[in-house]
Amino acid sequence: MNRLFRNSKPAVYGILAFVLVLLVLWSVHARADQALTLEAGSAMIRGETPTVGVTVNCGRCGPINTDYEFGFDLIAESTHYRYNPNVIQVRAQLVDGYKRFEAGIGFYYQNVPTEYVCQFGFHLMTRFRISDRIALQWRHSSSAASCTPNAGRDLLTLGWSF
Repeated sequence: MNRLFRNSKPAVYGILAFVLVLLVLWSVHARADQALTLEAGSAMIRGETPTVGVTVNCGRCGPINTDYEFGFDLIAESTHYRYNPNVIQVRAQLVDGYKRFEAGIGFYYQNVPTEYVCQFGFHLMTRFRISDRIALQWRHSSSAASCTPNAGRDLLTLGWSF
């Protein structure tokens, strides 16, 4: 977990302040169809390392009653083939589902390119809702061969919704 917060102190303080402000605002003003989710897990398959994230869901805001989700992940440094620094990945996606299963597609941007993906690319997600508040999800980020590298990055996270 120590690798996750090896950013400069201003960056760590900024991330923590952002998360705290979101928690306060969403715990007071969230509507039933909108949620704030805190996530924790690990990058999987290539360059295993811890990750944490925040997702804001706008329920039924998309076309045909789908959801929009916006969020960011902090992915710790890793060494798979070579050293990769901490990454902040911002993502936006369209999500739909059936009963407890959901799938999403969208875009991501990250602050630095890595050996896995470029700075901008495509984002896929599958999710299983264990309960109304807890969900297990698999996210895949890839440049979809629009640039190199194109190995892709997979995150497995457990989320808690407010």
